[in-house]
Amino acid sequence: MAKFLVLSLLRTHFSGDIVVFRNSPAPLFMVPRAHVREVFVETAVPDGEEFWDYAQSWKFRVREHLDVRGYDKVLFLDADCLALRNINAMLNGNWDLAYYPEPGSDATGKWFNCFISKKEAARLKCEGVNGGILGVRAERFHEVMESWERIHYGPSPRRKFFTDQAALTRLVIDTKLRKRRLKLADVATPMGYDPDPHVYLDSALVHLAGCTTFDLKLRFMFGLYMSTFFLDQQATLLHILDL
Repeated sequence: MAKFLVLSLLRTHFSGDIVVFRNSPAPLFMVPRAHVREVFVETAVPDGEEFWDYAQSWKFRVREHLDVRGYDKVLFLDADCLALRNINAMLNGNWDLAYYPEPGSDATGKWFNCFISKKEAARLKCEGVNGGILGVRAERFHEVMESWERIHYGPSPRRKFFTDQAALTRLVIDTKLRKRRLKLADVATPMGYDPDPHVYLDSALVHLAGCTTFDLKLRFMFGLYMSTFFLDQQATLLHILDL
């Protein structure tokens, strides 16, 4: 999935530098690509919910491997994202924090609420924040990642569950930074909130959140990647494969 994501960014002429964090010994690309850097991170293998929290915690822990001096913005993407067109516009604007609120969700629901008390939940009216996409102004990047980590490992009024996403929801609720809500033109979730191709094909980026089966997610990603970048009315590729 990470390779599909990187290739989609390159094919849509993303103008930034791309850093891929992987824990597999084999590189994504045997031949290095310009503006793409791979960083190997050696990881442990906890079990169950502990594994989920450990794996997701690398979203903010990889800041130690990034020198963001000289950059304007930093965009984190889960590996199950795919660029359908150039995403440069997502990074435009005078904001410090860009986040994706899940459409129609509730921050007090179980996927987002472990850092929200029952008393606060009774009066809170906002959507939950998806933990797979986050843009940060570079000069604020380390500060935001440190805050995310502090909340993630800090006390919670409920049993911790989907801790990274709940911590990011808490951060977005509390922050005084200038925020930008990512909208449907920026991000669509074909396996979650936006299953209609007429809708998600018009977005710059798709995130395959909502599917827990890796094989199904990868199959969908492969089909969407091929239809986006190799479709032609004459079915040339199909004829080549049929030889």
